[in-house]
Parts: sequence; C-alpha cells; structure tokens
Amino acid sequence: MKDLMKIQQKLVPEIVGKMYRRFSILTTISKHQPVGRRSLSEYMDLTERVLRSETDILKKQELIKVKPTGMEITEEGETTIRQLNSYFNIYSDDHHLAQVIKEQYNIKEVYVIPGDSDADKTVKVELSRQAGQLVEDILYEHAIVSVTGGSTMAYVSEAMHKQPFNVLFVPARGGLGENVVYQANTIAASMAQQTNGEYTTLYVPDNVSETTYNTLMLEPSVIHSLEKIKESNIIIHGIGDALKMARRRQSPSEVIGKLQHHNASGEAFGYYFDDQGDIVHKVKTIGLQLEDLESKKFIFAVAGGKSKGEAIKAYLSIAPNNTVLITDESAARVIAKQ
Repeated sequence: MKDLMKIQQKLVPEIVGKMYRRFSILTTISKHQPVGRRSLSEYMDLTERVLRSETDILKKQELIKVKPTGMEITEEGETTIRQLNSYFNIYSDDHHLAQVIKEQYNIKEVYVIPGDSDADKTVKVELSRQAGQLVEDILYEHAIVSVTGGSTMAYVSEAMHKQPFNVLFVPARGGLGENVVYQANTIAASMAQQTNGEYTTLYVPDNVSETTYNTLMLEPSVIHSLEKIKESNIIIHGIGDALKMARRRQSPSEVIGKLQHHNASGEAFGYYFDDQGDIVHKVKTIGLQLEDLESKKFIFAVAGGKSKGEAIKAYLSIAPNNTVLITDESAARVIAKQ
C-alpha cells in the first residue's frame, strides 16, 4: 500500500494530500454532525472559503447532505470512510509524525510529505506544491507576501497559480550574491507572475557593514520596500544549514570558527542558532528580522531532506507559535527524535 502511495505521489503529486483533506473533512463531519461550516472551520483550522469549495464537491458526490441544522454524512459517505480507513492508516503515519512535531514545538501546524527530498526530487516538488497550496488558501485582496530566497522557495513559486486577488510579493531580505534564480527578488517576481500579482524589489546586499547599512537605509527605494515588508502579513521562508549559509555569504574565517565552536546548526533571517535554539551569531542585514515574525499572522516555513533535519529542529526551538512547517518524512524523523 505504501508503494502505491509513492507511485501516486510521482504520477499525480497532489492526489494524496487532496484525498486526505477530504477524508479528514468527512471524518470530522461524521464525528460532530450535524455541524455548520463555521464550526467545522474551527475544528479543522481551515478557512471557510476552502471548506466551502471542498464540501460543495462532497455534496455533489452525495457523500454529505446539508440541512438547516448543519452538514451530515450520507450512507455513501460512511461507506467511503470505512473503505479509506486502511489506506489512510498508512498515510497517517506521517500525519502522526506531524502531530508529534506540532505538539513538541508548540507551533500552529505541520505537514509531512512522504520520502526524502535529498534523494528524490519529486518529494521536493510535492513539498513545494503543498506549501504553494497552503499559501494560496489564505490569500486575500491586497495581501502583501514576504518571501525569502533559496532553491526550495524557487520550487514553491513554480507551484503557484493565478489568483482572483490583487496580491503584492516582496523580497524579505537582500540577495546573497548567489545564483540569481534563487534570490528573493527573483522569487518574488516569479510568484507575482504565477499568481497574476505584483512585486517590488530590494536590491541591497544581504550582509553589509554598519556604514553601508546606514547609507542604504536612506535610499527611497529601500525605504519603500522595507515599508511593504513591514506591512506584510504573510511570510514564506526557508531554513538553512548554518555552515552552508555562512559559506554562501562568504563569511570570514573567524565567523566560520565561531559557528563551529558553538555547534551552530540552523540559520534563518541572518540569525545562526544551535540545537537548543540559542542565537550564536547574527549578521547585519537589511530586510525582515526574526523579531518581526511575532506580529505576522501567517508564517510558512518550508524545508526538507534528512540533511536539513537538525537545522529545522534548531529553528523550531525559536519559531513563533503561529508557524506552519512544511517538511518531508526524512527531516521529520530527525526533528521528532528526542
């Protein structure tokens, strides 16, 4: 059965996640029936807009019926739940792993994609597809979305679709001087193009001296971009391996030594932290700061692969409580290990 799920993931990557969401809606309705859409939204932590779309499909398939008192499961719906129980017992292994991480780190939600994105590119594609779908589900008119750079974020941008809303995408930080495809400016532009939205840029180095920082902070274009970043209420970001990120930033040898001495394992927003979540080093950067996250309503952290497990684990120790983590099975097993 697990092999079948892996084949389905390769052929139709979105099918298992969509099936599980509708299966979860059916089982939740069955448990609380009759139940209204607002109550169901609270039980499942899904927006009413998303639930309306899903329950309309379930109603057309005659799996649920809608009464003045609320939604109820039909006989056909109960049969479907029974038939899918064994199938999703396997899928729920990863779901259980997600719940363990969610409770262990007290964050809003965790999604675990089967497999290891280090070894299988299709896992990274599906992980990014899941992230893109979650972001699309909460977009609204005139939403401002801040995005960081990295290869995973590039995959997320490719997974997004045209939206009926006017959305502005802004780079959360300056560039690393790396491959332009993976810079936050490029990814913000790509997301805007994919969703038919708009974007702004932040053309500043990611790591600057005090003098340069003070000069750049007077530039009108920088001021404009920083204002938009401050206004943003949706954040999509990756999580980096500390030493790899330091080398990509071409950090001096004394910084590399400091990170090694303090056993730094993760990096996000220019902050380097150890396994306990203690910040051991911070670079002078222009853009979104770690402390800014506390005021943001929607935060999506996207990272996977067994090699990133320790870095993600370290970040979760300091992640805001409203963080939604999208990761894969191999990373999740590292994260959940006490």
